[in-house]
Amino acid sequence: MRIQKFYFPFLLLLVSALLACSEDKVESKFKPIPLRNAQTKNPTAESTDKKEDVATDKNDESQALKSLKARPPTSGKEPMLILGKDKRPLTELVHTNPKLDYYECKGIVADWFLELLVSETNYFSELVELPFVNVNACIVSVGSTKSLMPGRISVNLFTTTQELKNCIKGNICPVFRSINLVEKGQALRRSYFISDMSRKLVNQNCVTEKGKLHKDISCYEVE
Repeated sequence: MRIQKFYFPFLLLLVSALLACSEDKVESKFKPIPLRNAQTKNPTAESTDKKEDVATDKNDESQALKSLKARPPTSGKEPMLILGKDKRPLTELVHTNPKLDYYECKGIVADWFLELLVSETNYFSELVELPFVNVNACIVSVGSTKSLMPGRISVNLFTTTQELKNCIKGNICPVFRSINLVEKGQALRRSYFISDMSRKLVNQNCVTEKGKLHKDISCYEVE
């Protein structure tokens, strides 16, 4: 009897211990999801974000290269300029001032060459964030005997014909784009001059007869 009395309390203690262990095991089955899993990004969403970033980059790139999409011709059947023996235009004078004589581009500048000048001007304009010009707003100027460089031929380009008239006849040229044609032996170099009075901007670039670009310098300074 004494053994049974001693065994019974011991048995109760053993059962209680087993029940406690079983309760611990049940609780372990319902552990919360680890925090790192809860914070993991959705792979699909992350992939979408990356695609959007790439699309944005491509869009920026396409805008930056907009002026280069024209792909103008670099040569043609006609000569670049049609001039007389004295290297002056054969067409009718349309406007003049003490230093410059003005002529329409048509009949002087070959179509393919004008297309090239417009494309290159738009490239330089885009670099300094100015609007593009077009082939319909073009005029040729020739330096008179009173100018700093008599006989110098320049092609002047504008965004509209009204802008052209305001500049040439009204001397109102807040934005000005001109290409001075510089002789180098038997070839012509293209010296680009772009200015914006509102920003006090003056930008010059030279393109050689072989198409080599010299930035921030005029063709008069290129060997």
